[in-house]
Amino acid sequence: MGSRVITEAVSEFQSGGERAAGQYLEDLQRTQNLRGFVFDSSGHEISGRMVFPWIEDMRRTGHVRRHSSLDRFLPERFYRQNQNVQGQDYTLVLEFPLAREYSVPMAFPALALPLQLFSSGLVCYLLAWSLTSPVARLRHATQRLAAGDLTARTGAPMKGRRDEIGQLMRDFDRMAERIEALMEAQSRLLKDVSHELRSPLARLSVALGLARQRATPEAESALARIELETIGLTN
Repeated sequence: MGSRVITEAVSEFQSGGERAAGQYLEDLQRTQNLRGFVFDSSGHEISGRMVFPWIEDMRRTGHVRRHSSLDRFLPERFYRQNQNVQGQDYTLVLEFPLAREYSVPMAFPALALPLQLFSSGLVCYLLAWSLTSPVARLRHATQRLAAGDLTARTGAPMKGRRDEIGQLMRDFDRMAERIEALMEAQSRLLKDVSHELRSPLARLSVALGLARQRATPEAESALARIELETIGLTN
């Protein structure tokens, strides 16, 4: 095939110049997906097109410089052929397309299964972590709240996670905040009531002592009942 491409490209060049040679090579790329470059003995590309550095490397040395150690595993993509046409030496460089389905597992068959297992395991781990981590936080916060720690929270962000688990965590935090606020309000109310009752109960105790000094035996049972109720209010 290389000989035919050189002969036909040179023939087009001789009959129609760079434009005709360029049209022939463009048709070659369009119909056969091969990018071809034909050079004369002075290194001039006969179609006048821009020559890529790797094509120039292939023309001069017969190989393309490798930029990494992994390049040696890539399939060969370049082909060079020299041919004499009507007493003139020409060099053809063909670049084959890199297959779209080419991938690392194809270049490293022995690594295909381990890579697939690793990637699958990583995806499963991340998925499991995203599900179990918030549940564990919710469980820990629930245990703290049940133990009497009213400051227990899951720490769920208000934005970000919008699935059912995230919503449940935010609902728990709102519930814990409400319970803490109610308990604090109850505690303040009891303190206020105790403070307001302290002075009247003290006066009542003094009055009860004075009443006992002057009370008849018949009134003693009533005074004892009043004292018992007064003690109950102070406790």
